Amino acid sequence: MARIVWILFLCTIFPGVVGFSGSNVKDVITKLFTTDGYSNKVRPLQSQSVTLIINVEFYLNSVIDFDEQAEVLTTSGYLALTWMDEYLTWTPSDFNGTTEIFLPQDDIWKPDVSLRNTYNSFKGLGSTYLYVKVQHNGDVTWKPFQILKSTCAVDIKYFPFDKQLCEIKFTAWSYSRLEIDLNAGANGVTLEDYSANAQWELTKTSYKEVNDDSDEAAVIFEIELKRKSSFYVINIIAPVILLSVLNVCTFLLPVASGEKAGYSVTVFLSLAVFLTIIASELPKNSDVVSFMSIYLLLMSILSTLIVALSLLQIRMSEWATEQTPIKRFLVLLIKISLFLRCKSCSTKIGPRSSTVKVVEIYDDDKKSLKSVSDDDFDWSDVNDAIDFLFFWLSMIFTCVCTVVIFCLCVTHG
Repeated sequence: MARIVWILFLCTIFPGVVGFSGSNVKDVITKLFTTDGYSNKVRPLQSQSVTLIINVEFYLNSVIDFDEQAEVLTTSGYLALTWMDEYLTWTPSDFNGTTEIFLPQDDIWKPDVSLRNTYNSFKGLGSTYLYVKVQHNGDVTWKPFQILKSTCAVDIKYFPFDKQLCEIKFTAWSYSRLEIDLNAGANGVTLEDYSANAQWELTKTSYKEVNDDSDEAAVIFEIELKRKSSFYVINIIAPVILLSVLNVCTFLLPVASGEKAGYSVTVFLSLAVFLTIIASELPKNSDVVSFMSIYLLLMSILSTLIVALSLLQIRMSEWATEQTPIKRFLVLLIKISLFLRCKSCSTKIGPRSSTVKVVEIYDDDKKSLKSVSDDDFDWSDVNDAIDFLFFWLSMIFTCVCTVVIFCLCVTHG
């Protein structure tokens, strides 16, 4: 009984809370559209020289997909647009405390706002089955929900540790800034209903209005996305680095094994496969080149040189010093290799008039020094020197390229 008395008291004091009925809403609609003759073709201001301010907030629900090749960002969300319609006003006390009504969006005036940088054909926001909320003082709230496909320029330089800044631009096509001012309000992009994406991390959101010099009625929402790189590190980067190390290990195989050329060609083809995979993940963009593509290109060039050198070594292994003498620069290559492999080695060069050079090599078995003349070297010594020197040169080159390029990418990310 006390509850019923309390409800009757509320109805007396606040009739707008529970007092108005469906017939009251019909009376309001009749008053607005029949008696007042409301028209959705007229900008809702008594003075048409005044700028209509429309507050816009973007509620982002999710990042559905980011197609880097097509440079298309697909998001889901809705806009919350509010403005004052001076022709949609009434006195609540005249209609039993009716303070708000809901009307189909096409029955009232609304700004023809649409996505400016759309990937698909241009179309207006919302749908015929959506309703707008109208307050008795003329405040109108419109919340059109939509799947948005917007273009976004992709910067692939630091792939897969890259960040992408995408703009979602909304504009009122038929009006200039003198008629309509789209104001992003205080919040801009709202993330209270946002669901995380498995491939991209949303790091920052912002908004901005168009340049003051422009006459366009528009607002721009910015979304910064950071790629989650774990998948690429495990499935692409780690195998590529391991292949680069295996590429250098070609020089550990002796020519006599008969597997050197086949091994080097196999590694080269493996690097080419990964280069194709990465190329398929990136947009066909000639303005910016990915560091990852540069790294794979360098490793492919190195692998090509290793294949060519391996084939040359196989050819040299068939040569005899009697028919094909060893050139002086190859002898120097052998001496450098011997010097680097044995700290006790030293080179003694005779008088300038002498053409005979002697290399002293410390013999661990005999614990003594033995002298070897240039004529004692053969093509197997050349191959051994090439294997030793180019193994370390290739290893240093691979390590430097790997550390420098991936440090640049990771530090940027």
